[in-house]
Amino acid sequence: MNHDLLVIGGGWAGIAAAVEATRRGRRVTLVEAHGYLGGRARSFVDRTTGEEIDNGQHVAMGCYHAFLQTVSSMKIENAFRMQAATRVVFADVFGRRDVLDASKLPGKLGIAWGIMKLKHISLSGRLAVLRLARRVQSPHFDASELTCLEFLRGQGQTTDAIERFWEPIILATLNAPMAQAAASLLVTVLRRAFFGSKTDGGIYIPRNGLSTLSEPLTEWLSDRGGRVLVSTTIERFVVEGDRVSGVVLSNGEEHTAAEVIVAIPQRSVLRLIEASLTGDARPHDVYAQVEFSPIISVFLWYDRAWMTDEFVAALGTRIQWVFNRRMLVDAPTDVVLRYPGHVSVTVSAAAEFAAEPIEAIIQSCDRELRSLFADMQGVTLLHGIVVKEKQATPLITPKNENRRPSATTGWTNVFLAGDWTDTGLPATLEGAALSGLRAVDLLRL
Repeated sequence: MNHDLLVIGGGWAGIAAAVEATRRGRRVTLVEAHGYLGGRARSFVDRTTGEEIDNGQHVAMGCYHAFLQTVSSMKIENAFRMQAATRVVFADVFGRRDVLDASKLPGKLGIAWGIMKLKHISLSGRLAVLRLARRVQSPHFDASELTCLEFLRGQGQTTDAIERFWEPIILATLNAPMAQAAASLLVTVLRRAFFGSKTDGGIYIPRNGLSTLSEPLTEWLSDRGGRVLVSTTIERFVVEGDRVSGVVLSNGEEHTAAEVIVAIPQRSVLRLIEASLTGDARPHDVYAQVEFSPIISVFLWYDRAWMTDEFVAALGTRIQWVFNRRMLVDAPTDVVLRYPGHVSVTVSAAAEFAAEPIEAIIQSCDRELRSLFADMQGVTLLHGIVVKEKQATPLITPKNENRRPSATTGWTNVFLAGDWTDTGLPATLEGAALSGLRAVDLLRL
């Protein structure tokens, strides 16, 4: 079978590539090894409650231009619950609460005003945050070869500002400990999200399961002459000189392709390339497997709706972010009646937590929630489920950041996409989507 453009991988890098290439006039075949699309951003139905939940709580922002463009192109309506401006609640185990509310003034002024109104960071700490915010907006500001912790200390950030402001942001956006995460990525996040345009800082949370965002792709491509093949594995490339002329499927079928975008995890790219090379040829070491940083998501159902905020950053606990899914996500009426309270808890950079038994994780999260929220007195935990994404994102450090590969390969008609490639962004939905768009830019359109 002949293909104009073959996209390998149905995560958001592959989805974005397929949508953008189609918009530019290409006929696309997307091949996905699993029986579903969305990659690590998907949803499933919990058997006990009958409620659709995600394999991890994903949050987008107004600055996710590539991701939101892809969703918009597929005509998905009312997909997100949106904040017009950044509003984040911080809570600690001592009962102290802070609210960063950027809605009082437009754009960057709103963020600055929100920071200055934080009550539990010292005045010197708040001023230090604003000084750093001003510096990072310069295009000549350089934070390369530094970890986030080294960078923040070198920029005169106070201990309370680091613990109560910077650390929650770093864990949520970079999924890495401050002492390991690449500071250059933090600078990029600050420029794009918190100090970008008026709408860039708005927070977007999916109203329904994440799979509802990717499922329309099959029909959307079909209506435009393309197609999606799920549960289909690529065994190897057919290589002719400096080009790939086609692929061989695991069932032995051979398909030709004019051009190929490979949008699968780094370890899978390495296996595919190794299976395709002959003789003594070896893939470049940039495709070698890297260290990963896990994320644990815990979904908890209660007999009462006790949480009053949409989401809260937790301070002084192992849990880091708490999302009120009854306020944020649509659910069937009968499920809400049986389980009035439903929250999700996120633990990023969760290497130590990931080794613990599931029941122990559930009980630990419930205890920590009770230490944070006085309103939980008398509330009963009815059910819990733990989702461990042990390879959630690559651990991007100052030592390996410059080893992220570009979209080009040793073959002239094969291009890479994925949140692990050199996008200049953390491994997020936006990083994945942007990589797909950049791969399409390299096609012969």
